[in-house]
Amino acid sequence: MHLHWERSNNSAGDCAIQALSWMGKVPEEIPEEDGWKLSRNNYYQEGWLSTANVRGVVGVTYTTSFCGGGQGIDVPSRTNYNLRGHRSEVTMVKWNEPYQKLASCDSTGIIFVWIKYEGRWSIELINDRNTPVTSFSWSHDGRMALICYQDGFVLVGSVAGQRYWSTMLPSDSTISCGSWTPDDQQVYVATTQGGIIVMDVHGNIVNKVSL
Repeated sequence: MHLHWERSNNSAGDCAIQALSWMGKVPEEIPEEDGWKLSRNNYYQEGWLSTANVRGVVGVTYTTSFCGGGQGIDVPSRTNYNLRGHRSEVTMVKWNEPYQKLASCDSTGIIFVWIKYEGRWSIELINDRNTPVTSFSWSHDGRMALICYQDGFVLVGSVAGQRYWSTMLPSDSTISCGSWTPDDQQVYVATTQGGIIVMDVHGNIVNKVSL
């Protein structure tokens, strides 16, 4: 995989990178004819790499598996973006592939959801609980987001920003990370105490497992 850097004085990265996230590149304009399907072989040959850094900047860089621009590769007119808006260290970035959106979170707990429109990235949604986030995960279909906070608060919302459910776990449960089940019908929340809490789509705890 090759990174495509633009030739400019602003292209270089000169600070610590906190997190990475990659998404395959889809056509700028989706064909409208019936029966068109996304080629997974081509989809995972090109894409966008997102970076989170300590200076509060979210980087988005075009990547490709094709060397030297051969094999009919269509390089975008712009291959590097610096998304600014965070005022503290960006700690995580997560692509939403089905909706082609990007979520970024900083050390204060502010979450931005970015969307690309007419060649420019802009902030579509802002979430701020004023509490550090320990985990952010999009559902596999891209319709929902699971957000876990340092204080034990767990929230599931829609890609459009609507809250579906939220709950506060017991104070003895310090959340380290969270994940969706393959069918997006349950979420797994892991704790620093070595346990996993299983919750359904309504936020009800259905099981607890100690590892």
